[in-house]
Amino acid sequence: MSKLNNFIYPEYSLESSLDIIRTIYNNFAGEVSRSGLASIMSMSERGGAFTDRVASLKLWNLLEGKSKLKVTSYGVNIITSYSPEIIIKDIILRVPLFNEIATRVNNLGGSYTKEQIKIITSDITGVSIDNYEYKLNHIYSIFHQISKYVCSKNILANTNQQAPNLKKLKIEFDDFTIESDLSVTNIDTAIISLWSKRSELEKQSNYSLPSPIEILIRNK
Repeated sequence: MSKLNNFIYPEYSLESSLDIIRTIYNNFAGEVSRSGLASIMSMSERGGAFTDRVASLKLWNLLEGKSKLKVTSYGVNIITSYSPEIIIKDIILRVPLFNEIATRVNNLGGSYTKEQIKIITSDITGVSIDNYEYKLNHIYSIFHQISKYVCSKNILANTNQQAPNLKKLKIEFDDFTIESDLSVTNIDTAIISLWSKRSELEKQSNYSLPSPIEILIRNK
């Protein structure tokens, strides 16, 4: 656990923490023992580095528990959400130090330099820049990675950059609509819905035709 005067902050970045959470969620149904997590990360359960890693996951509000460690609702929502940016912003601002830094950066117009972040952090925590150079540089590196979620100019740039790449699947009937991100799983769900609608129309018309899928199977 890292601390600068009265401010506790995560030692490890949000991105690397999310990678660990995804592993726990995808491979262990969102829950793993403390020793199991140490094994996943190839670390000693009793080592200080592992303790700092777990503390960071908890400070990011991504993990909870003691002997049994469980992905939080925040973590699950980030992993499963189509647009997790709002949730990620929320967990960042729940870390008091990063909340204070983001507030001051946005008061300056949303952009910043490395030296500004170091001076702002020194002012917030009351530490000397000369005596805490390493920690201030480390805080800057973590904040710089998450700034796209909490700093106004970076949020706008990130949104504009990502918008053209968004792809969605949409199928609309009179009585309901299927709309989701484009993925193999969601395509399969759409096919099942279309098949159900096809069967419904066949019953209504009392007329049946072989489907394209049936034709393909027969021709194999």
